[in-house]
Amino acid sequence: MFNRFMEAWRSKGLLSQALEKTQAMIETVAKTYSYVREYLLRGVKPDVDIYGRDRFVNHLNREIRRLIAEHLVVNPGDDPIAGLVLLNVNIDLERVGDFTKNLFEVAKSYAGPILESKYHRLAELLDIEELVMEDFALTRKAFVDFDSAAAHQVCDNHRKLAPKTTELINELFVFTGVSVKDAVMAVLVCRYSKRINAHLMNVASTVINPFDWVSYQYDGDPAGSKELD
Repeated sequence: MFNRFMEAWRSKGLLSQALEKTQAMIETVAKTYSYVREYLLRGVKPDVDIYGRDRFVNHLNREIRRLIAEHLVVNPGDDPIAGLVLLNVNIDLERVGDFTKNLFEVAKSYAGPILESKYHRLAELLDIEELVMEDFALTRKAFVDFDSAAAHQVCDNHRKLAPKTTELINELFVFTGVSVKDAVMAVLVCRYSKRINAHLMNVASTVINPFDWVSYQYDGDPAGSKELD
């Protein structure tokens, strides 16, 4: 089904323009995350305007919505699903941009590289960040190259990441051997990383799921399928 959507996006003027802007969004949010991650982990301040990049993502999102709306008006007889799928992807990418900006604000507030923190489960937190970084590359590969294996890997990675972030957060409700500063940092990094990865999973799921099961775990049996948080 995704191949049919991609053919529609590439063959028609307005949808083709929307696809190009969608791919630009993927590249922009991935690069922005890499800047923010370096700041968070190593204290390397970005030499770019993170808020400006977020505004650019918002601009692309509005442009894509306009192009899709114009396409549906100009071509009322066309199947609207291809446009709706692309719109869904862009909503998720815009949310990735927002949560990346939130992570940037955590790095500013922490005011130092978290690699030097005393958080006792730092290694696991770094593994989470590494997995998110990997999923940016996999999501791009899945969507741009229609790579179903990459899409499945993003979904599999999220199934590992989501419970781990929940575990780390829940422990901090009862564990007292950590500073308030490190506890707040760990909770926010876990939460924002989980949400970033969930939206990347949503984008990747468009490659392998029927339209009505995008953002869900679909194994061919709707009765046994589960939502991916």
